[in-house]
Amino acid sequence: MSTPLPDDDSGRPADPQPDGAVRGPDDVSSRPDGEAPGPDQRPLLGGGRFGLFSEALLVGLGVSVLSLPVITAVPALAAGVSHVRRHLDGRPDTVAALWEDFRAACRGVWLVSIGMPVLLLVLLFNLQLIGAGGMPGGTGVRVATVFLVAILLVVVLRSAAGWSPGARWGTVVQTAAKRAGDDLTGTFLLVVALGLCAVMVWMLAPLAVIVPGLLSLAVVAVEHRATVRQG
Repeated sequence: MSTPLPDDDSGRPADPQPDGAVRGPDDVSSRPDGEAPGPDQRPLLGGGRFGLFSEALLVGLGVSVLSLPVITAVPALAAGVSHVRRHLDGRPDTVAALWEDFRAACRGVWLVSIGMPVLLLVLLFNLQLIGAGGMPGGTGVRVATVFLVAILLVVVLRSAAGWSPGARWGTVVQTAAKRAGDDLTGTFLLVVALGLCAVMVWMLAPLAVIVPGLLSLAVVAVEHRATVRQG
């Protein structure tokens, strides 16, 4: 009578091997062509759904630190989006890789990285004046200003998603503005993401440090959706 092979922890008998050794299903060498475990079979902090969430938190913290000078916010966000893509593609996603992407994104960005925050500050200052002055037609101007703020932030997000090493930032911003108009559903989804992040920060201000990571994840998802729909 043959002796049954021992079971692994999942209750499934281990597969016999030609060399007589017994290996469990998690052994990489027992997989076809040495295939590594899939995303849902990796340890929680190294992959899978929770791994993506933890990566978004790490990106949020990194982008927040890199954005402290304010004028570096745009290249920092571009580096954050690139880092999320690295993680999803299975490429190296270390802190050093985030820093290298940030350095590359800083080349030729200064007109954009200074102009966009200045324009955003002007719009926000306009909102403050409307709220304090009670000017005629203030409600309509307020709605229009909020709309412009939302569109500007969407263009920033899509610019960060459209950047790649060596790209000219002027062309990147123009392409992002065109995508914002062509993909209205994606633009709406990004506006919703911005609104939800604003509510999070309003409820608990320290959550602002993770917002860039959540927005990076959102814009990667929106751009991927647009690419799939285009075929």
